[in-house]
Amino acid sequence: MLSARSLEIIEASHGWRRNRVEHFELPEGRVVVKGQRPLRGPWAYRLLNGIATLAGVACLKAVPMHGGGLAQKVEVRRLQALSAAGVRVPQLWHVAEDYIAMEDLGQSNLIRLIGEGGETARDAWQRCARYLLDVHRAGQYLSQCFARNIMVLSNEIGAIDFEDDPLEVMSLPDAQARDWLLFLQSSLWVLDEPPDWVDEQLDAWLGQETPEVRRVLGVAITRLAWLRHLSNNRKLWGRDGISARTAAVFLHRYRLRHA
Repeated sequence: MLSARSLEIIEASHGWRRNRVEHFELPEGRVVVKGQRPLRGPWAYRLLNGIATLAGVACLKAVPMHGGGLAQKVEVRRLQALSAAGVRVPQLWHVAEDYIAMEDLGQSNLIRLIGEGGETARDAWQRCARYLLDVHRAGQYLSQCFARNIMVLSNEIGAIDFEDDPLEVMSLPDAQARDWLLFLQSSLWVLDEPPDWVDEQLDAWLGQETPEVRRVLGVAITRLAWLRHLSNNRKLWGRDGISARTAAVFLHRYRLRHA
């Protein structure tokens, strides 16, 4: 879908080779070019898998991040499957041996809009939760369902980053429950809203999920409830610890309401 001249511009650039990702303004529109990432070591994944096994939470298994040409093939396959199911993701414009070019969805992600606070933050969070539910209703799932990867466009929501495939190591309900856990962990800690409002939103959105996904979430919430006891000290636990603690607090409240 890109002209020969646009491909020449991309292939002459060193930006995506040096930084792996580069944005272009081409006659066809805004384009993102992603080069292949290097293969990552297995130790972090083995550790996460061990924790998931000990906790009995299958949806937290580490998803293989292959790197190289295999990771690129995974992203191409996932983008095509999601688009075919009617899920808004970047349109794939070109696949080369060492890069892919796709539609640029911009820089307005959920985490940035939550930072604006007020009605902007509330509206963006609700729209993204609705998008996630629609993805699942289409029989699909995301990959890295963090707030930074959910893009808020003027009239729609889209998602990016599909270089791994959770279904390689887990079932579809596990993958969909994983989406919710990542979404909530990455967004609730910066969503400055009253707890009652957050509770109401969780009841509304999670209540529309399938029984299978709610069952998986119930197990994960129970097994991870201890995280709510972490100190609310960012210097001690860092951003990841505080975000996990916040999600655990609200999900524990959700479990008590729906015991």
